[in-house]
Amino acid sequence: MRMGEILEAARRSPFLGDLSPYDRDPWRTLFAVPVGVLAGAVAALLGAITATLAALLIVSGLDGAPAAGDLFQIFTDPTLTDPSARQSLFLLAVLAGVNLGAAVGFVYAAGAIHHRKITEYVNSGGRFRKRLLIGGLVIVGATMTGLVAVAAVTGQPIDPPLWRTSPNLVGRTLYAAMAVGLLILAAAAEELVFRGWLLKQSAAYVRDPIVLMALNGLLFAAIHLDPNIDAFIVRAAMGAGLTWMALRLGGIELGIGAHAANNAVILLLIRPMTTRPDAPHEFKAGLIASALVMLAGLIGVAELAARWPALRRWTREQTPAAA
Repeated sequence: MRMGEILEAARRSPFLGDLSPYDRDPWRTLFAVPVGVLAGAVAALLGAITATLAALLIVSGLDGAPAAGDLFQIFTDPTLTDPSARQSLFLLAVLAGVNLGAAVGFVYAAGAIHHRKITEYVNSGGRFRKRLLIGGLVIVGATMTGLVAVAAVTGQPIDPPLWRTSPNLVGRTLYAAMAVGLLILAAAAEELVFRGWLLKQSAAYVRDPIVLMALNGLLFAAIHLDPNIDAFIVRAAMGAGLTWMALRLGGIELGIGAHAANNAVILLLIRPMTTRPDAPHEFKAGLIASALVMLAGLIGVAELAARWPALRRWTREQTPAAA
């Protein structure tokens, strides 16, 4: 396919095929944002409370109240740079609860103003395509793990946090499985808002795929409030690539898997998750190349899922994406 044909296929994505006058009403759009933010804030609080109570109940039941109290050190100790496995999972659980609650609350309320069900921001109206999610998780996860392995072989210092979570393989495997599960929920929340609601809503006013990718990527990077411009560029590239995935595959399932895989590799193999914000640093020009690789890689995964017959059969995507 020529580039023009590919862009035209993205512009006519099934994901955008059900846009209506309700979506194109600027007054509804303006009203939807504050209403969605308010609903998202309430739902985020409920999600945080639910996740916290569930984690405390599980840990207290296993090892008693002292162990449960130790979990909160990840929030109260600003000097903690290497949290324990339980503290990391506790943080992930709370963040997943907050993010998922905020996303569902925002999209449910904002979507109602546009006369939409929340499921219409997941795909073009069909079933949830879990195999696409698994495909994105496996392909991106395997690729990034391979890149980390190459970096380690070539002499770059790699100290995987996963190795410190447990002295044995069983413990590490259990930790990794639980972390990936929570990261999928957190990624689903961000994809629902950005590649779901935001993509459809912005496409109601402009259908150019390049503009949609740029807008989505910039807003996705901005919401993370990173003080470093190089990290901002990398996140913007990631947001743009995930937008292309949604356009080409007609939904956010592949993007959820790819997004979760990216975060999982960072958390398990590169650096642990803490509550400390990233410190400002000098601009690293090398990250521009990383951003370009990120963008090209995500576009490549989308095209692979859209075109490779064997993968399309496995994911049960029978309708050609370029039709």
